[in-house]
Amino acid sequence: MKNLIVTCKDKLAAVKTALATMLFFAFSSAHAALPDTADPTNAAADGDYIGLIKGYAFDIAIVLGLVLGTVAFLAVAKNMVAVYNDIGAGKKTWGDMGMHGGMGVLLLVFVVYLLTEAAGIIF
Repeated sequence: MKNLIVTCKDKLAAVKTALATMLFFAFSSAHAALPDTADPTNAAADGDYIGLIKGYAFDIAIVLGLVLGTVAFLAVAKNMVAVYNDIGAGKKTWGDMGMHGGMGVLLLVFVVYLLTEAAGIIF
């Protein structure tokens, strides 16, 4: 009986070792295929870490500007849907929807203009 228990322990240890080795080699090869990080749009010279951080900050600011523009677009779309709902309820007319649509387009153009100017001034 003791021989059986010792044999089982030895085989279990061998299986654990084999599994650990397979897992090690399976995950170590995954690191070899990772891509390099992309340089920012305003790439700095090699070794200029402050310039690199400024480049990434510029990219982050541009993405935040795009998010702000998207929020403005969604606000205009929500307003248009609300006016359309009021037209169905008889509270507003189609002229009101046209007015809201025109002002929404002007608002979006103004927001995009301000974001473009801010990107040029800040960086």
